[in-house]
Amino acid sequence: MLPLIMTLLLLAPDPAAVKVPELAVLLKQDKAKEALVLLKEIGAMKKNHAEAKALVKLIRNPRSGMTDEVREASFLALKEIGSRKATRGLQGLLKHSRLKKIAAIRIGVCRAFEGSADPKARENILDMLRDKEDAVIAAAAQAAGAYRYDKEAARKDLFKTIMGIYVGTWNMKNSVKAELKTEKRRAEAKWEVVHAAMERALQLLSNVVQNDPPAWRHWWNKNKHTRWAELEH
Repeated sequence: MLPLIMTLLLLAPDPAAVKVPELAVLLKQDKAKEALVLLKEIGAMKKNHAEAKALVKLIRNPRSGMTDEVREASFLALKEIGSRKATRGLQGLLKHSRLKKIAAIRIGVCRAFEGSADPKARENILDMLRDKEDAVIAAAAQAAGAYRYDKEAARKDLFKTIMGIYVGTWNMKNSVKAELKTEKRRAEAKWEVVHAAMERALQLLSNVVQNDPPAWRHWWNKNKHTRWAELEH
């Protein structure tokens, strides 16, 4: 009898997750507009860990009936909730054999990590800064900016990675070497997508305001071994 009771308890929905089951019903009924309205309510539930974890499970469910618009709104709701308890589930999306190949999923996960700024997700953000899709890189850079209150060593690690991509892309797009014409064109397109998010992330992580790649490189070379807390006084 006891094993049966335990099984029922495990299968029962978390009582704190009161909205996501309702969202699942709306999706089954193909009511996307109503689902979007409900997602705004869900997003207002700050630090509601049960709701966040239930929403990640719904995103993962291939039979949930989510449209692209609803899925994007779901990730934005996760960003607003800002639950670190959802990190493991979000990391699972990045390991899923099918979902990890979808750029919109990786972008959405970045949005959610931006809301939680969970140190456990930092390596995932570093990985996505090296993504093949420019939009994912930009989303990862935006998420990195949320770590501006993290430990200095972690901030420097993010800063160094972003700056390397930022300056490297800028250098390539301004190259005058004829044999690099294809790479230059690729860098120009990449720069248009990523530079604003990267500049903002560099500013937030360092508490320095500027938007010139050579100046950033100079600042980093001068201050990478300096305690940044001392620069703020």
